[in-house]
Amino acid sequence: MLTQQLARFVCETKALPGEVQAAAKVALMDTLGCALAGVTEPAARLAREHVAEMGARPVASVWGANFSTAPAEAAFANAIATHVLDFDDTLSTLRGHASASTLPVALAVGEQMGASGKQVLLAYAIGIEVAGKLGRIFGDSHYLKGWHNTATVGIFAATAVAAHLRGDSEQVLRNAWGIAAAECGGILRNFGTMSKSFQSGHAARSAILAEDMARRGFTANEAIFDGNDSFQRLYGAEEKNAGQYVQRLGSPWDLVQPGMNYKRWPCCYCSHRGLGGLLELIAAHQIKPDEIEAVRIGFPPGADEPLVYNDPQTGLEGKFSAQYPVAALVIDGRLNLQSFTDKAVQRPAARAMMKKVERYRVADTAVYSGTVGYTDIAVKTPRGEFSMRVDKGPGSRSWPIPEREHQEKFLSCAVCAMSAGKADHLLAMIISVDNLPDIRELMTATALKG
Repeated sequence: MLTQQLARFVCETKALPGEVQAAAKVALMDTLGCALAGVTEPAARLAREHVAEMGARPVASVWGANFSTAPAEAAFANAIATHVLDFDDTLSTLRGHASASTLPVALAVGEQMGASGKQVLLAYAIGIEVAGKLGRIFGDSHYLKGWHNTATVGIFAATAVAAHLRGDSEQVLRNAWGIAAAECGGILRNFGTMSKSFQSGHAARSAILAEDMARRGFTANEAIFDGNDSFQRLYGAEEKNAGQYVQRLGSPWDLVQPGMNYKRWPCCYCSHRGLGGLLELIAAHQIKPDEIEAVRIGFPPGADEPLVYNDPQTGLEGKFSAQYPVAALVIDGRLNLQSFTDKAVQRPAARAMMKKVERYRVADTAVYSGTVGYTDIAVKTPRGEFSMRVDKGPGSRSWPIPEREHQEKFLSCAVCAMSAGKADHLLAMIISVDNLPDIRELMTATALKG
């Protein structure tokens, strides 16, 4: 049975291969950096206000703040901060943001229990493995029906993280997954609003609640992924070849194959292949902004589903637009956190350049995603049209970000919430997190502002 096999893997896995542990550390660095930049966003501030007013027992840190709370509430606030900028990693097998809910749960529960750095990395990697394999089992149809995999699959991955750290039995975890199914939600329609990040926060909070209730003896269906009325079939999944993916648990680990896609720019990853190609065309042909007559971006089926705003009016909407990131990159020569403010999107120059950007559908019989497939990009100038097909994603294993740039991204994000000195100290702790006897040391450095 699928549910039982997944639960056995979660509960019986006791160690990570070296390359998987190393990959988990990179993900930790990227995720914490994104979250510390995200704490300044209105959505994250509202989440912290809500959590602070609840007055829960202070055992888990709220990142970039000066208070602690219950693990479920800390995970809720921290997951929203992680995901709100859309700067966090993506996983092609999940078709979503794998760390957004799993790492906040790993760190909140790990902090409560005084887990070591290695134990937290192990639980996180197990969660990513569950996310990737369930993502494959669900297939493209679940996402293309409008479900937000980051939340709808992420909740089960995050529940696995909590269960592993708690040392739960397989039966407890199976019950926890049944409870999580009762709490599951998240839709693509919320993209471009605060509720996209709320969905990852809800998944993280609900995962901790589900595990806690199951551990106390609360019951649910113990085979939620099995049978004709399984969760995934109810939610429109294809469920193709489920058995073969379960047999591949840990062989290979999704953290290393296909590996995470790390973002160079804080916007939807569906844009990134085209943006990377645009930069290459500009550099190769010395294209100046004022000579660009038109930019054409071609997406095959499924590759641009989240890019729902052709005429974005806000920074959040701009993150889910095919046109705006291209316009901003052409005008400014870069894309960063400041590129996606409401004011930046409303600039006359940006709005004029957006009118020159055309998106179109590339005829193809296959279905792709933001992390799998290709993007066609063409720039028309008086000197002629320059074009290319980009079949790899910036920040992926095939187009990796150097270690130095990973660290630079972390530091540039972390200083949004703390001093440069504290950011440097935190980075050093992350680099050696596998040697930390108690993850609370890292969380103390993360939580306090100044």
